[in-house]
Amino acid sequence: MAVEDSGRGFHTVGDREQARLLTDSRAQTFFRVFLAHDSTASEAATELGVDLNAVLYRIKTFLAAGLLQVVREIPRHGRAIKVYRSVHDAYFIPYELTPFATLEERLLQHLSFEIKERARLQAKRMAASGWSGQRLYRNELGETWSDSARGPDSELDWLAPERAGSIDFWTDALLSETEAMEIQKLLYQTLKSVEGRSAGGVGPAKNSAKQQVANERGGDAEPREPLKPYRLSVALLPLEE
Repeated sequence: MAVEDSGRGFHTVGDREQARLLTDSRAQTFFRVFLAHDSTASEAATELGVDLNAVLYRIKTFLAAGLLQVVREIPRHGRAIKVYRSVHDAYFIPYELTPFATLEERLLQHLSFEIKERARLQAKRMAASGWSGQRLYRNELGETWSDSARGPDSELDWLAPERAGSIDFWTDALLSETEAMEIQKLLYQTLKSVEGRSAGGVGPAKNSAKQQVANERGGDAEPREPLKPYRLSVALLPLEE
């Protein structure tokens, strides 16, 4: 039987069907909308940018599995609008209950889903900007490198002011343990700095201390820019020797 984790309120899953759904990348995308959050089917469809019927199908599946519940109904002419929410606000899924033969298989399933979406977004952006070719060469440091290009002589400048905010690469690097920890800290700080933002809101001023002082004095500092969604994906892993 499933139990509650008294330490942090995580519900430990004890049902294999629930474990299957919660570790399936596509199903999890739909479930996240309702996780510790009230939402109607139409609101979920709008947030996900998918057809309403796709959401209704997932809702039916989650209800049958005991993962979703109707928390209230909004009266209207005809049938009332149902508001759904996850049965528990947080879940822990033991690996033993998942349908994956190995942990590597589970990670591969999640990464494959992410990589397909990443490739779709990058291909669309590259085609629109004309960076559809590929160069393979050895740079001035003697390292072999491959990058996207408009032509053989086009230089890719990631920091060019006319470029939109976008960077996507992977490479192997020789690092000391201290350097690896410094990079890890930097990446983690970047993650924490963008948490808690809502779509359509405005971001903090470039100098938050300056903004705070201005607010206290009733004045204006630098204007805050509107927010738009980006995909931020990073990884730092030691390679096996």
